[in-house]
Amino acid sequence: MSIGPILSGRLPNSFTAGRLNQQIQSAQAELQRIQDQLTSGQQYLAPSESPASALATIVLQTRLERQEQFKTNVQTDRSLLSATENAVSSVSNSVNAAKGIILQGIGDTSTQAERDGLAIEVGGLLRQVLNASNTQFRGRFLFGGTENNSAPFELMGNGQVLYHGNSQQIGSIVGVGQQIVNNLDGDSAFNVLTTVESNDLDVALTFDTRLSDLHGGTGIDLGSFDVVVQDGATTVSRTVDLTFAETVADVKTIIEDAFAGQPITVTVDVDPLSRSGLRLTPSSGTVAVSDIAGSRVARDLGITSVATAQLSGKNVNPVISIHSRLADLNGGTGVDAAPGTGLLIRNGDNSTVIDVSSTDTVQDLFNRIRLANPDLDVGISASGDGITIVSRLAGAELSIGESNGTVATALGIRTLTANTLLSDLNEGTGAQLQSSGILEITRRDASTVSVDVSSAQTVQQVLDAINTVDPGNLTATLNAVGNGISLVDNSGTGPLTVAASDTSSALGLAGSETGTDPTVALAGNDVNSRKSQGLISVLTALEQALRNGDDAELTKLHSQLDVEANRIFQTIGELGVRARTLDDVENRLLDDEVLINETLSQEFDADLAEVLSAFVAQQQVLEATYRVAGQGFQLSLIQFL
Repeated sequence: MSIGPILSGRLPNSFTAGRLNQQIQSAQAELQRIQDQLTSGQQYLAPSESPASALATIVLQTRLERQEQFKTNVQTDRSLLSATENAVSSVSNSVNAAKGIILQGIGDTSTQAERDGLAIEVGGLLRQVLNASNTQFRGRFLFGGTENNSAPFELMGNGQVLYHGNSQQIGSIVGVGQQIVNNLDGDSAFNVLTTVESNDLDVALTFDTRLSDLHGGTGIDLGSFDVVVQDGATTVSRTVDLTFAETVADVKTIIEDAFAGQPITVTVDVDPLSRSGLRLTPSSGTVAVSDIAGSRVARDLGITSVATAQLSGKNVNPVISIHSRLADLNGGTGVDAAPGTGLLIRNGDNSTVIDVSSTDTVQDLFNRIRLANPDLDVGISASGDGITIVSRLAGAELSIGESNGTVATALGIRTLTANTLLSDLNEGTGAQLQSSGILEITRRDASTVSVDVSSAQTVQQVLDAINTVDPGNLTATLNAVGNGISLVDNSGTGPLTVAASDTSSALGLAGSETGTDPTVALAGNDVNSRKSQGLISVLTALEQALRNGDDAELTKLHSQLDVEANRIFQTIGELGVRARTLDDVENRLLDDEVLINETLSQEFDADLAEVLSAFVAQQQVLEATYRVAGQGFQLSLIQFL
């Protein structure tokens, strides 16, 4: 700050004193500001001193606060994943212990009493696994998905385990646009769910279909397109805008309204042949459809075409939804749910017949299933073209069959069909028929036939092999109730018997029907029920196999434990990858924090060397002002002459 000059000449003392006082106050204020910078270490104490720097500082401080929250999230995620990894690792120890028990219990080296003792050990292993699966950390159950306020696994009275959690992930934000999953749901950790998923149910296009449900659920890009109808010299052209259309019915209305009252009109309906696309029909002449520049809505609707008498659109592949009508499934042929027919679902000890004769929509079907068995979850498949039924009972068998109809088959959820591969039977161990694939059948007239099924690959081929023995008299079909193969023989009134063998047992056919009514079928057993292959299910089956002395089952379970050990190892590896990702994220956050602090220091922090220099200079200015003031008020008589 410079010292302002005192003008020469005669000036009133009051003016001079005021000017000097102003300079002194200004110098003192500047000195105080510099002193504040020294004590606070800040360049500015009020935003008004430098609005641009103040705004930049606020932004940087906000970023720092956000970085701190990100670092806190990383630390929390790391602790959660570490606790999860420890729990899963303890389960892997149980796998190794179970494999050792199988080796002790298999064969003739152990007595039944010793096997019973080993079964008790397996029960202890199961409880250890359940304790690990119900691990709680920081008030949160680790393996319940988003249902983490209560224990996710419950041991039922029949030795089965009910999973109360879900498969949802919990994400944590660890950076701008970056999220890390910090949980592992119970199914991913322990493979507890049993899922039956239908095939493509080929839902038909209807006027109620939402445009967002087309093309496998990806929807269409709404926009405008041109429709031209022509009949001789008469041409009508309209640009159709579907920007606000939501359903196929809206498309129909908008197109038809565009030509209402014109010499040539257009009718829009669903193609009755394909039931999967639209059809445009002019009242006379031809119709042509093309997208305008920058739009693709006509192509997405499958209706772009040169002039034609009737435009049949392409398949727009609508996905199934809870609002889809059962009558619209299977290309519009629907589900034949006559009264007295339905689904027979066996889930563990629960066996339920579900009458769907009065159901209208997929949501109605889901409600019926949930009400009948609360341990089942139902929903739309991930692909969007079918449905799934999921059992939350580990160690329980899930079977879905018919109840005097074709409902399960039409819904694509029957667990044993004519197309089922024999290699998939008996929990994947298959029906190995190549070496001794002979069925010995004693018919009702006491005659015996041998049916060679050694070359069969599917259940249908087994049925065909039996049906060629005496067509129309010895008949093999799938069970009308439940699942399995049924034999009917009208050759007499004696018993109908299939001799016990590896082949007949693998196909579930070993047994007799001893009644005298030839119309009564020998109904085979269900050999294709589904069951989760996770550790909990294996331990449940292992305990029972040891008590039964079932060496074949023990051998199968040993193989399943090998598979489960590999899966658990991969799960632990996945958790390790997430932990390493968190390390990388934390290092990046620390690097970013350094850069932010450097920038913030430049904008906000005072340079102490510069401030000290300014302080000394300002002191000198103030002292000079004091000297000028002192000299200016040392008055003499000469100054008044």
